[in-house]
Amino acid sequence: MKETSDKNLIFNIYALHGFTGSGLDFIPLKASIESILSGEFDELNWLCPSLPGHGDSSDLDCSVQGQYDFLKKYMQLNASQGNASDSSHGHKNILIAYSMGSRLGLYHATQETDFWDAIILIGVNPGIRSETERALRRKSDKELSENIEKKGLSWFLDYWKSLPLIRTQYKGFDDFQQVRQMRKSSLDIKGLKNSLVHFGQGVFPDLWELIPDIKSPLLLINGDLDLKYCEISQQFSDSNPKALSKVIKGCGHAPHFESPKSTAEVIATFLKKYVT
Repeated sequence: MKETSDKNLIFNIYALHGFTGSGLDFIPLKASIESILSGEFDELNWLCPSLPGHGDSSDLDCSVQGQYDFLKKYMQLNASQGNASDSSHGHKNILIAYSMGSRLGLYHATQETDFWDAIILIGVNPGIRSETERALRRKSDKELSENIEKKGLSWFLDYWKSLPLIRTQYKGFDDFQQVRQMRKSSLDIKGLKNSLVHFGQGVFPDLWELIPDIKSPLLLINGDLDLKYCEISQQFSDSNPKALSKVIKGCGHAPHFESPKSTAEVIATFLKKYVT
């Protein structure tokens, strides 16, 4: 069988957003990656769903199993459509996921250890190891969910932006950030509560022991200002020799928002090296 050349490769890029986010959050990163990889591959097919609890999926099951089932169904639907429309190209499955989305992507990768041709995780935490800390997190997430219902969405969005983990994302309030903030103002309170309570770190399984089983090339991205997650990524890399850790300067938890061009350069270099 003749090998598929890079020019005949289609990259199916599944991009999974973070808590309070949307599939549209990847627009700046998408534009930057496409600019860098223009002409390298035949097609970059971006698939950016809004996850359960968010957007049009706000009323879906937000449990770990519910999120996993949603992702599998979404991928199966798009895979069948893509293969039916074009069987002459080679298809590569690429995961780009951020924070909450990276937990879901990582969970899928630990269940189907050789499905992905490349895995790119931004701000990932494979799980809280201590049951005491997990219980405390469940308690705090429940209290926050109750405050969301009591005080309203506007209060919550102001509170969320004030968190050290999040506030570096708002150092430049450009047109994209304004549109992104407008999207957040239409989030469903019930969906946010369900996502927080049923898919937060307090209930998410500890995946640390499964990390060595992942067979795909792995790229972990963090901002250098996000010290906690830089340390987590180092521990992740120690657990799986395929995991490459990269730090984006001058960024916090969301370098794909804060510095999309620099983040895209790191991702493009990784894809050209490991997925051709």
